[in-house]
Amino acid sequence: MPELCIIEKWAENLDEATVSAWLVSEGDEVTPGDGLCEIITDKASFEYEIEFEGTVKAIYCPPNSTVPVGYVIAFIGGPHDEPPAGVAEENAALLEKHRAEAEAELDLELDLPATVGRRGARRGGRVRATPAARRLAREKDLVIEEVAQALDVQGVVSEDDIRRYLEQ
Repeated sequence: MPELCIIEKWAENLDEATVSAWLVSEGDEVTPGDGLCEIITDKASFEYEIEFEGTVKAIYCPPNSTVPVGYVIAFIGGPHDEPPAGVAEENAALLEKHRAEAEAELDLELDLPATVGRRGARRGGRVRATPAARRLAREKDLVIEEVAQALDVQGVVSEDDIRRYLEQ
């Protein structure tokens, strides 16, 4: 019976895992209990064990790949089974979504204040903004720094500031 090997949410706080090394190659025969690959999370390292018998027909990520929960890492099937179409595209979309969410989550933490140091000099023109404001600005193809300057925002640019700018 063909099976997709998927990174599952083994723990509540698990969002991604690293496939550090493959223990099999495409074309290898596997049986229940065999190790497929080594997985590393924030809190544990372990072998992904096979629960079924078959042949490794496809591997969807190279060693040392960090992938999100839900990512298909391999396909195991019988002698006449072919890997399903579209898995690579679905994986790419899932990875892109995961990266965007992670970037938005970090955005607020990594923003520098508009003025830095005693002289108040701007560093790279970077303006602080909430993740929602940055997301809306990206959607509307706006530059946060221009919005802050046009509205004379002295603190953190909010989603409401972006909407106010769009109304002008």
